[in-house]
Amino acid sequence: MKYSIEIGKIIEGAMKFDQTKVINYTRQLISKLEEDGETRAATKFNKFLLSQNEAVLSAMGNQKELAVPVDTESRAALADIIYPYNNNIDVILSKQNSESINSFILSYKSIDKLNSLGIETSNTLLLYGPPGCGKTQCAYLIAKELNLPLVIARLDSLISSYLGTTAKNIRSLFEFAQKMPCVLFLDEFDAIAKARDDSNELGELKRVVNSLLQNVDAMSSDSILIAATNHETLLDNAVWRRFGYKLKIEMPDFEAIIKMIDLFSNGKSNLSSREKKELAICFLGLSGANIEEIMIKAIRNAVINDLKVEKKCFYEELFLYKGIVPQNCSDKKEILTLKAKYLRQCDEKTFSLQIIADILGSSKTTISKLIKEG
Repeated sequence: MKYSIEIGKIIEGAMKFDQTKVINYTRQLISKLEEDGETRAATKFNKFLLSQNEAVLSAMGNQKELAVPVDTESRAALADIIYPYNNNIDVILSKQNSESINSFILSYKSIDKLNSLGIETSNTLLLYGPPGCGKTQCAYLIAKELNLPLVIARLDSLISSYLGTTAKNIRSLFEFAQKMPCVLFLDEFDAIAKARDDSNELGELKRVVNSLLQNVDAMSSDSILIAATNHETLLDNAVWRRFGYKLKIEMPDFEAIIKMIDLFSNGKSNLSSREKKELAICFLGLSGANIEEIMIKAIRNAVINDLKVEKKCFYEELFLYKGIVPQNCSDKKEILTLKAKYLRQCDEKTFSLQIIADILGSSKTTISKLIKEG
């Protein structure tokens, strides 16, 4: 049935006398009705809300913000909310990861159609992999594509030193996230989902994990939960089973790196298509965060030193990042040799002697001699 998510949530809220949930999901229903051209029905529901002395409806994300739950001891907020109108993040992923994320988004968008055919859909996604590869950005992307607020748990507030408070905070956060259409995002997930057989942990960990599992189980299938971790091997086995989608976020592939070079240079360099490909080869194996760091530092150094932002700037920053030249090395010939050899080893076919010479500001003859001598 179409609009089953919104209708189900409105009924659920009414049964529990939860006016906040009823209002937020009615707003979501009105938004979808308007998108589908069902203006008469949208107007009717709009009047229902106005009759309850609610403010005139605005676009999704501009409605009155809910009060975020707080830790009872510190009074610190348990989450931050990023509304759609503030979610302008650009996300670049490998082709495989991008296809998997799009599949999850499409599945949620098609939940009415799938339910009508008796096909269950999963509303939980676990992202794992090395740091800096875009797990957090994926949560932003999903929320952005679904035009939903992103509720980001604050672990520093969620985790308490007081016995039982962490479990209580987790319950409060989950209850809050189901009062409105949103994506609940738990980053650094291993902090609250660590294996319960860890002999170094006290009984409080088991209570926290048990509470987490109970809250995930109690989540409506219409809500979305995304968790991310850099340490997937630490997660409790029962936690793994709660996630219908599990996706390892990989290091960016060659095509993704090309796009990152364009994004992070932000129009401040005039690299040719060939130069971008050469630089991308050297960036292979680095995370998106690493690549961004190198690109931004190179541009910053060029600007503050009144230099032209060109390919040499990016390679020099890459050499520093990789530690190609020892810090105590001052021999110019040795420095040039180390840089030339590194580029040659990246891809001998791509980095010809002439291209290396151009990058390092030397002659082809000199580069040839240095490489042969080494």
